[in-house]
Amino acid sequence: MIIPGILELLFSGVLFITGGHLLDNKLKLHHYSDKDYKEIFFLQAKKEISKECTKHSVVETITYKNSYREGKQQRDYTISNPYPIQDTPQQDTFNSQRPNR
Repeated sequence: MIIPGILELLFSGVLFITGGHLLDNKLKLHHYSDKDYKEIFFLQAKKEISKECTKHSVVETITYKNSYREGKQQRDYTISNPYPIQDTPQQDTFNSQRPNR
């Protein structure tokens, strides 16, 4: 089949130009391995995938949606941390300083 060959050639060109870097909707630059970048490149709209960003050394969830600006279709990537850091509960110092009655 000719179509898979054309898609592989297109992917190789994009990987050569970008070097595996991806710019998200918050204008942060992320870098992925070649294998992970290929899975991101062929990702379907409204689906999500989790991959390790080699620049930040964390696993990130990647989704995208198609948007149309000035008559052109554009992919907007949203990259988020699936395991956000949660603050540990702090001791209540106000009540511990009050005398017991």
